[in-house]
Amino acid sequence: MCVIGAVLLGQAASSEPPTEKSNHASRATAATTTDRVGFPQDYLTRFKVLGVFVNEQKLQVNTVYGNEQAATVTGREQLPFPEGSIIVMEFSDALRDANNQLVRDANGALKKGAVEHIDVMKRGKGFGEAYGANRSGEWEYAGYRLDGSYTTPPEKSVQCAACHRKAGPENDFVYRMNAAPARM
Repeated sequence: MCVIGAVLLGQAASSEPPTEKSNHASRATAATTTDRVGFPQDYLTRFKVLGVFVNEQKLQVNTVYGNEQAATVTGREQLPFPEGSIIVMEFSDALRDANNQLVRDANGALKKGAVEHIDVMKRGKGFGEAYGANRSGEWEYAGYRLDGSYTTPPEKSVQCAACHRKAGPENDFVYRMNAAPARM
């Protein structure tokens, strides 16, 4: 899946790169084999929650986080995002109780359960060049499980770049979600 960003997000990844390496041999559609995005191991404690999107059909609660650089962008007039911006989209299943019933908050919205995976996008000087015609500005993408292994390794992230091209240069290739304010 590609990262669906919000207008606010980011902080530099301060953790080790993923331990799992892909042996994907085809470079014709590869963006890059180098992970310049990095697994943001500390995103829950160091990044700001920028929004929450509840998907009732898929029974998911998706939370958007951003590092300090990305969180400075609060409107379109502040684009592009600063170099070093990191946006994380966390995909979680809806919380269920002991009877396997969905748990909802006081407003009736689904509550967040187990995290399935995160998609991450990072902005840097010269990033995205390897995507060629699918380049979406100076962003690169990767997807991770919480153990740091890949769901979308760098050499397969061209699909993320192609998707984010649809958000357009006027949005710095970042989707603007109709996210609810962060819930604690």
